[in-house]
Amino acid sequence: MWLVNSIILIVTLFGILYGYKKKEKWIQDIDHQEHKLYFWYPVIEVILFRTKLDRVLLKQGHITEAMKAFYHTNKPEEQVKLYWYQRIATALTVLALFNLLSLFGTLMDQGDSVLMEGKYIERPDYGDGSSQVELNVAIKKGEEELGQDNIPNSQDVTISIGERRYMEGEIEELFDKALQYLKVNIMGNNPSLESVTEKLNLCKSIPGTSLIVSWLPEDYKLISPDGSIYNSDISKEGVSTSIKAIVSYYEVKREYHITLHILPKQYSEEELFKEKLEEEIKSLSDKTAVNPLLELPSQIENYKLDWKLRSQNTGVHLFILGIAAAIIVWVYSERHMQIRVKKRKEEMLLDYPDIVNKFTLLINAGMTIRQAWIKISEDYDNKRNCKHTTKRHLYEEMLITVRELKLGMPEKAAYEQFGRRVGLIPYIKFSALLSQNLIKGTRGFTDLLIIEAAEAFEDRKEAAKRLGEEAGTKLLIPMMVLLILVFLVIMVPAFMSFQM
Repeated sequence: MWLVNSIILIVTLFGILYGYKKKEKWIQDIDHQEHKLYFWYPVIEVILFRTKLDRVLLKQGHITEAMKAFYHTNKPEEQVKLYWYQRIATALTVLALFNLLSLFGTLMDQGDSVLMEGKYIERPDYGDGSSQVELNVAIKKGEEELGQDNIPNSQDVTISIGERRYMEGEIEELFDKALQYLKVNIMGNNPSLESVTEKLNLCKSIPGTSLIVSWLPEDYKLISPDGSIYNSDISKEGVSTSIKAIVSYYEVKREYHITLHILPKQYSEEELFKEKLEEEIKSLSDKTAVNPLLELPSQIENYKLDWKLRSQNTGVHLFILGIAAAIIVWVYSERHMQIRVKKRKEEMLLDYPDIVNKFTLLINAGMTIRQAWIKISEDYDNKRNCKHTTKRHLYEEMLITVRELKLGMPEKAAYEQFGRRVGLIPYIKFSALLSQNLIKGTRGFTDLLIIEAAEAFEDRKEAAKRLGEEAGTKLLIPMMVLLILVFLVIMVPAFMSFQM
C-alpha cells in the first residue's frame, strides 16, 4: 500500500509545483481569497482538456444559470469553469490529505515489526513482563494432505511471549499461599473440578502478594502447561488426573496436588491444529527461555508454517476513508450550490414588495419608468459602496439593466431581459407590466402597480408565515435533545436510589 501512497504523493506534489510555476494571466486575475486552491487549477485544466471532460462540464445548464445569477456576468462559461475547478480542487485536496495520512499509517504499521528473518521474535528483557504479538501463519499442506481442506491456508495467531528469565543461580522465588484460592480459581469457566471440559485457569501469581505459581500436570497429554485441555480422544466416562501447583517465595516452596476429572469435548480439526500450534510455540518458548530470541516453528506434522505479521491495513483504511471523504465533499458542493440558488430565490421574492412599492411611489411622483428604475438602482449602489447595506441579488440584477439602458438597449428589451434573468414568476409578470406600459401608455398604470403591490404584500406575509413554520420545525430537534436530557437527569438518580 505504501507504494501506491508514494506514487499518489509524488503526483500530487508535481501537480502543486506545476500549478505554482504556471503563471497564466487568468490565474493571476481571479480572486485568490475566494479561490484559495487556485494552485490546482492549471493541472486540472490540463487534465480536463486532455480528457475532453471540460466540454461535458460546461454543458451543465443548471450550473451555468446559477453562475449567471450569482456573478451577473456576460461570460458565464468562465465562472462555470472556475466553479468546476474549485469543486475538483477541493476533492483533490481532501484525497491528498487522506493519502498522506494513509502513508503515515502504513509506515507506522511496518515500523512496529517485531518479526525478524521470518521466524524470530525478540523477547522482552529482564523485568519487562510478558508481551503479546499478533501474527498470521501461512500453512502449506504436505503432499499427503493435499486432498484435505479442513484446515485453512492461513490463521491469525496471538502469541504470548514471556520475559527473559534469570539464570538458575539468580532466581529468587517465594512464598506460601492458600490452597483454597487455587482450587476456586483453577476452574476457570468449568462448573467444578469434577467436570472439566474447558481450559484451566493456571494463574502465574496470587494477587496482592509476591507469590509465584508454577504448574506441573500429571499427564501432559491431557493438560498442557498453559492449562489447555486435550480431551478429544478420551472416553465418555472421562479421565481422572491431577496437577501440581508449586507456590514459591524466595527459597520456600509449597506443593499442592489438585485432583481433576476431565470430560470429553468435541473439537474441530481447526481448533485441534491451533492447540497443537500453541503447544509447540509454548514448548519452544520454555526451552529457549534464556535466549534473547524465540524461534517460531517452521513445521507441525505435515504442515509447513510461513510466519508474517498480521496485517493491520491502517493505510488501506485511511486511503478508503479519503476516497469516501472526497466523494462526500463533491456531493456536498452540488448540494451547497442548490442551497445558494434556493436562498437567492427566497431573498428576491422577499424583496419584490419593496420594489413594487418604490416604483409606485416614484411613478406617482412624476418619474418615468426609466428614471424610477435608475433612481432605485443607484440608491442601492451608493448604500452598497458606503457599506450601509448588504449585497442583494435583485438590485444587482437591476444595476445590470441600468448598464444595458445606458449602453443603448431599448427599454422594452432591457426589462424583458431582466425578467428572464431573474426567472421568477412575479418578476416576469412585473417586467411584462412595464413593457406593456411602454406600448399602451401610462393610463391606468399606477392602478395596476397599486394592485400588484397589494398582492405582493399578501404573498410576502404568506412567505413569512411559511418561513416561521419551517424555523419552528427545525427547533424541534434541540427541544427533543433537551427533553431527553431532562429525562436522564430525573431518571438516573431515581434508578441509582433503587439499586442502593
